[in-house]
Formats: sequence, structure tokens, C-alpha cells
Amino acid sequence: MVSVWIQVLALTERMLESAHKSDWDDLVRLEQERARLIEVARQEEADPVKARQHRDRKRELIQAIMTRDDEIRLLTQDWMRELREILASVNTEQRLNKTYTQP
Repeated sequence: MVSVWIQVLALTERMLESAHKSDWDDLVRLEQERARLIEVARQEEADPVKARQHRDRKRELIQAIMTRDDEIRLLTQDWMRELREILASVNTEQRLNKTYTQP
């Protein structure tokens, strides 16, 4: 079970590297892969005996993951703002085209 969280942390670190490089496609791909691993970890934690065995190490790993997630969030804020502006611009352009191209 701890090994899955170690893999999740490794993927999160790769996500952080992708965010630093502004490689958004890779970031999204890695996030999807990480989500699948997190689901595996959750299923394994359904067994309370196994879940208690490595609780402290798991807590350390999850805290490290959360710290890196915060860093990723900061790096992606500008990208997300830019995407919103592009989408708003496209939406405005579509509305204008629809208004002025109607017979």
C-alpha cells in the first residue's frame, strides 16, 4: 500500500516538472495516471488492518504530495487565467459572427 503512495508522489513530482516547463499536455496526462493510482490506493485502504500498518509513512507521503500540488496550482494559475481569456474571446467572437451573419 505504501508503495502505491510512493508512486503517486513520483508522479506528482513529474507533474511539477511539467508545470515548470509549461508542458500542459504532459501535466494533464500525468494527472490522469495519478488519479488511477490514487483509486488503487483507496481500494487497498478498504482493509483497516493494512491501512493502520503504515499510517505514519503514508501521512508523510500524502503531505509531500499536497505540498507539490500547491506548487503546481500556483504554476497553473496563469495558464488557467489565459485559457479563460481565450475561451471568453472565442465565445464573444462566435456571438458576434452569429449576430452579423444572420440574414
